[in-house]
Amino acid sequence: MAKQGIDSYIQEWLAGDEKAFEGILDFYYPRLLISALKTVASREDAEELVMNALLKIWQYKLRLHEVRKFDDYLFGILRQEMVRISRKRVLVTETIDDQPLGNLGLVEHPELTLKETLVRYHAALDKLSPKQREVFLALREEELSRKEIAEKTGLSINTVNSHMNTALKILRQELKEYPEALIVLLISNCFRI
Repeated sequence: MAKQGIDSYIQEWLAGDEKAFEGILDFYYPRLLISALKTVASREDAEELVMNALLKIWQYKLRLHEVRKFDDYLFGILRQEMVRISRKRVLVTETIDDQPLGNLGLVEHPELTLKETLVRYHAALDKLSPKQREVFLALREEELSRKEIAEKTGLSINTVNSHMNTALKILRQELKEYPEALIVLLISNCFRI
């Protein structure tokens, strides 16, 4: 089929003749399949990609009036489909249920020891104002409620909340490069300062 013939099928289809889509399908399917097989090893996957591309053309028919080069547009959609399937293959995941229990939690992080993590945590604590530090430590280490901290310090609960929120923001900011140190924040009541 000549280029003019396919252009007439496209124009007829866009004008509402649904049967004209068969001519488009007959013309483009083998070309798209050859293109897909250059990237995808499995013929089944290549056929699926081609059908997905043709389905998108069908679904977005109303947008095609704005397309100048139908070939480029259709092959662009096919490329997007190939990228999508490639990404799925790269992101291979295993469920936690498939892992032996002994393998879980054995990820080693040699970059920071517990001692180094604690040093970074204490350095971050030093960045807090005295009241922020007092409130933070009372909540985390003494396990006092915010109401108890307010009574102990003579501050209002709102002020205690404000100091705690500010302290957490500062600590998160200071420790953002060291996620291991954030874990120390969660278990900080195990360590005395």
